[in-house]
Formats: sequence, C-alpha cells, structure tokens
Amino acid sequence: MSSEIIVIGAGSVGANVAFRLAQRGARVTVLEAGVPGGGTSGASFAWVNAFRKTPRPYYEVNVASMEEHRLLAEELSALTGVSGWYRRTGGLHWEEDDSEQVILRETAERLESWGYPIELITPRAAMELEPDLVVGPMVRDVVHTPTEGYVEMVRLIAALLAGAGHFGAKVRTGVRVTGMLREGDRITGVETANGERLHADTVIDCAGPAADEVMKMAGCEMPFNRVPGRTVYTNPIATTLTRPIHGPGAHWRPDGSGRIMLAHGNHDVGWYEGTPWTPEDSLAVVAGHLRSAAGARVEATRVGVRPMPKDEKPIMGGLPGLDGFYVAVSHSGVTLGPLWGRIVTAEILDGTPDPRVATFRADRFLS
Repeated sequence: MSSEIIVIGAGSVGANVAFRLAQRGARVTVLEAGVPGGGTSGASFAWVNAFRKTPRPYYEVNVASMEEHRLLAEELSALTGVSGWYRRTGGLHWEEDDSEQVILRETAERLESWGYPIELITPRAAMELEPDLVVGPMVRDVVHTPTEGYVEMVRLIAALLAGAGHFGAKVRTGVRVTGMLREGDRITGVETANGERLHADTVIDCAGPAADEVMKMAGCEMPFNRVPGRTVYTNPIATTLTRPIHGPGAHWRPDGSGRIMLAHGNHDVGWYEGTPWTPEDSLAVVAGHLRSAAGARVEATRVGVRPMPKDEKPIMGGLPGLDGFYVAVSHSGVTLGPLWGRIVTAEILDGTPDPRVATFRADRFLS
C-alpha cells in the first residue's frame, strides 16, 4: 500500500521532494499558496556550488547535490522532453583588495584540501575564458571552479512537477495551508484557507521562508530568520558571458536572450538593511568589470526572501515527539534541492536515517 503524502510548497525543495516521492510510488499532493517557482526560488541567483559552504558536513551535502543536478538533468530530460535549465559552465572568482585576495586564496586552499575541483589562473587566462571581463592589474590570481554552474530555476521546477505528474502526483496552486489535522502526537493532514481538510500519512514542510509558520501549526517553534535579497536584470545586451562571475563587490551571470542577472555585494542584502544603493548602482559595479554591460539599463528587479534557520544551516527531518510531519528547509535550496529529494524520499518511505544530515536535525534547537 503506497503512502499518502502532502508536500507544502512548490519551490526548488518541494518540487524535488515531490518528484522523487512520486517516482517511488507515493501518492503525492503538492499544495502551493501561490504559483510554482513564484517565491524565493524564482528570484534566486541559482548558483550551483559548494564554494563558501562550511563546516565540512554542510560542504559535503552541497557537493553531493551538485552531482545530483547533473544526473537529474539527464533523467528529467529523458522523462519529460524538457531540457536546457542546467548549465555546468564553471565559475570565476577574484578580488582586488589585498585583504580580500588573501581570504579568497585561503578559501581556495581549503577547497583544494577537501577535494573540490579548483584552479588558480592568471587574470589574462580568465579574460581568455570570458573575453567580456575586465580584471584589474592589481589582481594576482583568479579562482576557476570548473564544476560549478547555474540553473534556470523556474524551468527546472516545471520539469520536476511534470515528472512528478508523470508518476501520478497532483499539484494544486493557490492553496494556502492554515492548520494541521492531528490525532494525539501524530499529524494526519492539513486544513486549507477555504476550510478543506486533506488527510495524509505524512505532511512535509517545504514552505521555504514560511516554513516556521507551518512548523508553528504543528506545535513547534524554531529560531528562524528571513533574509530578503534583490536580484537585478538588465535589458538584452550583446555579451559573450557564459558563466557565473564573483568579482569585487558584485556577482553576475547570463540570464537568457542576452540579459544579465546580477546582485550587488552579498545578494543585495544591504539594500534591505538600509544601504541607499539603487539597482542602477548595482549595475554600475558590474559594468566596471564587464565591458559589454556599458550602456546597459535595468529592466527588472526581483526580491526573494531566503529561509534562514538561526544558525544558517538546514533543518531536515521530523520534529521530536511528533509523528507524520517532516521538515525540509534550508538556505541554498537551489543547490541542495536534488539531494534533499533523494534523502527525504529514503527517510520517509524506507525509514532509513541519512547520516549526512545528522547535524541538521531540528532537535539541535530543542536541547
């Protein structure tokens, strides 16, 4: 007899979880308050990487999920006929400030010692890889990360949900969960905003920045932050850019039809915290390092609210003393989504705890 499972949220994590569960024969219903990919996932820089992911257990799951992205691209393309969302282009990183160059070099050395594919190349070699770049003369080394890349996240979510549908999953949009059904210490389903009561063997919280609200419905509060970040999109420009770039003060990548997606500093978080830079200011920083961006204009901006457990690490698994409820929430949900799909499915359907997420259990906040 197959399990009846409700997945709350159709972003990167929820769509991956739904696909793998349905593939294994579970009867899956996805409940999305808005539209698939319409939240944080659709506003993400969508860089697939493990570059600054510490400590080691967090790094390891990110590396494992990078490989899952490669495998998933092949699998979903064959199943759905949808392809082209995953770009394993490699990445480039450099700094101009002396102290920042030292930190970047230390990061590269740590990654190399952990087995991450990485190269230190000259600025000239970087500009040969990406002819539109301008790397200043004060830069000693550029870090090349050949296994990194990016995804077109909304397109990937569409493919994941189509794949889940192939195995019988139902996706319901515009359905907001407002409460949990329970019998004693077990969650038995959900109640929606229109009063509908839906029963399930397991409810999975993949609600991203609203994950803590869903946990409260189940009777558990977690230390949780929400971190808004702004991404900026240019008009189409004549550029040869092919990969994510992390340069001084900004990061940017191609976004289709000649557009550039970019963020100033640390995901433009400073904009939210009160630093008075405009999207045009962010673009100007990038234009100083990307010659084809000269004369570009801002076409659009998006704000994504990143789910951030208080220690900035994932929450994976059940809640102590409560059956029938599972949480899968993390920053870096784009990179980690494919691995979370595998792990959640095995833990729920096979009852097999995955040692890779042992340090990310909810009980670390409850002890």
